[in-house]
Amino acid sequence: MSSAKVVPSKGRRTFTPRPARSAEERLPNLYRSLTDQVDDGYFTNAIKTCKKILILDPKSQAAYQTLLFLHLQTDDYSSAITLLDNAPKDSKDSFDFERAYCLYRLHREKEALELIEGKEGRKVHHLEAQIRYRLGAYQRAQEIYDDLLVEVSSSSSEHSDILTNLNATTSHQTFATSTYKTHLSTTDDLENSVPSLPTGWSKVPSTDKKSISANASNTASSSNAKASADKEKKGKDGEKKRKHKLPKGAVVGKPFTEDPERWIPLKQRASYISAQAKKKGGKESMGTGFTQGSTAQPSHTSGGGGGGGGKNKKGKRK
Repeated sequence: MSSAKVVPSKGRRTFTPRPARSAEERLPNLYRSLTDQVDDGYFTNAIKTCKKILILDPKSQAAYQTLLFLHLQTDDYSSAITLLDNAPKDSKDSFDFERAYCLYRLHREKEALELIEGKEGRKVHHLEAQIRYRLGAYQRAQEIYDDLLVEVSSSSSEHSDILTNLNATTSHQTFATSTYKTHLSTTDDLENSVPSLPTGWSKVPSTDKKSISANASNTASSSNAKASADKEKKGKDGEKKRKHKLPKGAVVGKPFTEDPERWIPLKQRASYISAQAKKKGGKESMGTGFTQGSTAQPSHTSGGGGGGGGKNKKGKRK
């Protein structure tokens, strides 16, 4: 297929895209942006910049370590472990301490302890003491804090932190070894608290024991019945006053068949119409017993014709 050449129209310039800048040109600007973002505390933007740098230069140790620091600073330990799993091949550092710290913060203490066990360094000892404390090995944690406290100046902030952790460890160790016993009841107290049997229970004949047991069961059943009756009475007394009255013949808790004409106006009900018919001698008044808009035929009576004919007789209502 032959590609058609686009001929620009007169008076318009052709658009020529700029060539992409090389990595050597972009990296200095990215590093400057990264420095400013870290200094100003924009860690989210700094993480994005680190990832851009690693795309252009996957072997950059500075960008890799900075990204690891940012994940730890933002408490994103899962992402930090993922980054450690994908470390550069030519990386000289093993980052075992950082991995152990992430595992410790993710409550995977045993895995973290395996990574740092047998290694030296103050930060390693600090982390090991915290892991031992969380695992309940208070004696070993107390020994580590004692060693750290000897080698630090009393005026430093580290001294106060170690002293706080040491006091907490000591209190837990003391409770686990001796203090907890004071909260438990002794054997003598347990024996003294057992209720004694009624006097002369063993001397009562077997027949009397059965009668006593029967009386006790009857007493218990009567007390239960009385309690249920009191509860029912209390429920009736404590029942809130109803806002609306129940229909005539309705009882709470029993089935009730509602009158189908309950919501019809009184003068349109069949019972009212029949009562009026009997009262007036079989005559029905106009408009009674019909819905709105309905018409009714006038009742034919003997004597008198036409509307308004005769005295004391009503004509057709208009």
